[in-house]
Amino acid sequence: MTQASRRSPVSLGRQALAHGGIALLLVALLLAAHSWTGTGPAAYLLLAWGFLTGLALSHIVHEWCHFLGATAARSALTLKPRLHPLFFDYDFAKNTRPQFLCLSFGGLLGNMLLLSLALLFAGSHSPVMIAFLAAVAGQLVFVLMLELPVSIGVMAGRDPLRTLEQHFGQGGPLFLRAGIVGLATAALVFLLY
Repeated sequence: MTQASRRSPVSLGRQALAHGGIALLLVALLLAAHSWTGTGPAAYLLLAWGFLTGLALSHIVHEWCHFLGATAARSALTLKPRLHPLFFDYDFAKNTRPQFLCLSFGGLLGNMLLLSLALLFAGSHSPVMIAFLAAVAGQLVFVLMLELPVSIGVMAGRDPLRTLEQHFGQGGPLFLRAGIVGLATAALVFLLY
């Protein structure tokens, strides 16, 4: 057993504890913001908190569901020894296309599950929860624009790493487009809900 593999369970536990703790804190503060009826500038801060919480939880859930999808497919991956928002590295050389698709669709499924929960909470018509829903919906669209074309390419038989490099090789313009469409989605959800 190598030194890195001996540290992996500890690293996973530390990562889970840190990310889980942050997620619980975010949810607790979101629920507190939801129950507080601020007016004036405080109301805008509460809306901003709801939105930022939606973005942060979307990221945490997305990455952990990527990890769960990869783990379910028995993919080769390396856990990072230090706390990190992107807490593992996927080994493209050792994994198959179906394993990559489990990783990929796991993350998307996580975003969809969080959106389902956000829809339940937004039913209260609390502006804070609607801001949370808007962020989660916008983040789902952002992720779809970034990751779905890669998954579709891999399902068509293309190599996962080459497809990923080609798609993300677009650089800044890709992220700008996805960001604009994600923000537009969030704004639309907030205005129409």
